[in-house]
Amino acid sequence: MTTPKFQPGAARGLVPGVVGQPSTDFPVTVITFDKEQLTEATLTMDEVVPPDPHDHRITWIRVMSTPDAASLAHFGSRWGMNPLDLEDVLDLGRRPKTETRGNTAFTLLQIPGLDESDSMELRQVSLFLGPNYVVSVVQGGDPVFDLVAHRLRTGGVTGRIRSSGAEYLFYALITATVDHCSPVIDSLGHLVDQLEELLLEGEHQASLDPIHALRRELNVLRRSQWPAREAIEKLIRGEDSPLSKKARTFLRDTLDSQIQVNDQIEGLKEEIMGLQDLHLSLQGHRLNEVMRVLTIIATIFIPLSFFTGLYGMNFDPEASPWNMPELGTRFGYPVLLGFLALLVIVMIVYFRRRKWL
Repeated sequence: MTTPKFQPGAARGLVPGVVGQPSTDFPVTVITFDKEQLTEATLTMDEVVPPDPHDHRITWIRVMSTPDAASLAHFGSRWGMNPLDLEDVLDLGRRPKTETRGNTAFTLLQIPGLDESDSMELRQVSLFLGPNYVVSVVQGGDPVFDLVAHRLRTGGVTGRIRSSGAEYLFYALITATVDHCSPVIDSLGHLVDQLEELLLEGEHQASLDPIHALRRELNVLRRSQWPAREAIEKLIRGEDSPLSKKARTFLRDTLDSQIQVNDQIEGLKEEIMGLQDLHLSLQGHRLNEVMRVLTIIATIFIPLSFFTGLYGMNFDPEASPWNMPELGTRFGYPVLLGFLALLVIVMIVYFRRRKWL
């Protein structure tokens, strides 16, 4: 669980005069483009100047990692960003959301990933949309948008991303974020299949802890992706959404992808619950098998114990002719052993015919 960046009761929002002085060397990538040309430069956050509202070119500010509070506050104040949105950028682990104000929008999403130990990791993506600019802030680096940048560089005059305005770039970044969920879900599905194979192969005891661990990771993924549907829907159906009808049409396809992601998560949840039921069923079956074998063994030894106990009594045959006269028989001991062996064989044959063995 992420620790909040604010104290209970404290004022909310990043205000430049409160958070201190900004860093003078925090790097950002600035991509400015239109149909005909594209320029790309690396500047510090303090050097980036808001574009002219009348400039027909589109500016994309790629912030490669989470900036310090002071730099982000001063940057946001120059660009007219809401202090509450800026605070959400730094409050990592936030629930996905969308805020729309006039001709601007702020969307916060989560990108899932698995580390080497198959533990879930979430990276927060914050996207700001303006009339002719987009600002993206990605926690822990920005490789998720490299393909979008490549499309910009190679799109040229015929590329839709170069000619459809800032809202199409905004849509492309949201789509790239949603698309990064599918490989994680595929990896979790592969882990579920592996655990099912272990269970069916008899590794009952060793598979219980991984099932619980996988369920925890899936819960983290579910909490990060289910609210994303609401965030995207607000951009499409919100009355104050700054997106045009054409951009909303494209974003509906992204919404379908997010719904599919949520459905896959629910499917994995059902599969994991099925694994737990399978584990309990196999454990119960294994216990029944053990009890069945022990019961058969005990049943076989009941008559043997009876006869050995009977002839273990200390009655003196010389005191009375009724006191175990068979003890004086010449072949009494081997006859008894043979009888007991025959009794065991008869019982085993009977159990097999009844399919108890």
